[in-house]
Amino acid sequence: MIVHKYIGSRPCFSLHRINPWSCFYPTAQQALAAADANNRTIMEDACLPRASLSLYKPRPPHDIGDITFVSLGQSSNEIIAMDQDGNTLLCEASSHVIGMMPSPHEPMLAPISLRVGGSLYVLDSVPEYDQTFEALVYPGDSCFKDKWYWHSLPSPPFGVPEYEHEEVVVQHKGESRWNRYVVQAYTVVGDSEIWISTVGGGTYSFNTASGMWSKTGRWALPFYGHVKYAPEHGLWFGFSSENGKFTASDLTATPSTTNPPVLQKAWNELAQPLPDRWVPMESYLQPLGAGKFCIVRTFLTAQEGWCRKKDGNCFDNKESFAVFTGVEVERGRKGALRMIKHKSRRYSFRRWRIQPL
Repeated sequence: MIVHKYIGSRPCFSLHRINPWSCFYPTAQQALAAADANNRTIMEDACLPRASLSLYKPRPPHDIGDITFVSLGQSSNEIIAMDQDGNTLLCEASSHVIGMMPSPHEPMLAPISLRVGGSLYVLDSVPEYDQTFEALVYPGDSCFKDKWYWHSLPSPPFGVPEYEHEEVVVQHKGESRWNRYVVQAYTVVGDSEIWISTVGGGTYSFNTASGMWSKTGRWALPFYGHVKYAPEHGLWFGFSSENGKFTASDLTATPSTTNPPVLQKAWNELAQPLPDRWVPMESYLQPLGAGKFCIVRTFLTAQEGWCRKKDGNCFDNKESFAVFTGVEVERGRKGALRMIKHKSRRYSFRRWRIQPL
């Protein structure tokens, strides 16, 4: 997990390694027995582990631009760090080592990343006139990491007439030509398909084998953020674009280009309603295998201020924190999905920003 904080007066990004298995009981039966009478997960206050390494922000505190961190896969030991100018570093958290990496051909403002096969695909989620899309290709042998290179790929065909011959299902009043194509959700389908979903432009697919884009549907996926595939269930898991709940869907069961995938189930892993002064920020999901997931949600705690407005109280940000929750999804006798809550652990950061990997 990346925490944006200050060392002295200088803003920096610190990498903290948190074991997601600390959010689980040894068995599902123990998790069920530990829940209270209302079946709520017990929340524990946890101490943030010491930072493995820290990187200073490349620009003055009030300048535009940040460092973006991208995990190289299931292991969190190797992480790519890129700033807004394209400068790239390899951070090895376990050995506390930082190495130089080749820079992408074009800098990216808000990159998203997906790993397919032996390559890391990175796309700028906020489109400009030409949306940057590149692959970081690297060999499996760590002795040859200096041979990694970036490969430029065709941009998504947003606005291209041959892909836009049908009117999209969802449109927003006042949207510009490009903000309708901001990537809302993204995932990997099968062994070679990258899906990106936009609210105003529908869903597109990139075939990593052929290097070609295609229009998957006029609809937007019912998710937001990175959607993860769980092979043990044959389903994709993520967060609902409608209410933010933890949810699941079979993306391969889409009946046509005009009908979006259907959510099979949605759960609240935290007791509802949340405290009034908890302001939700971001949500992240990490599959752990065997039907287990670690859900990370970040919040601000608002402290009531002295001013009042017509639409309610005025609040000031008091602290930031993240809640890690372990959940287990299983199928019942009739095949229905059920979520079992394990532990929730809260890590407080005062006013710092949080970016789980």
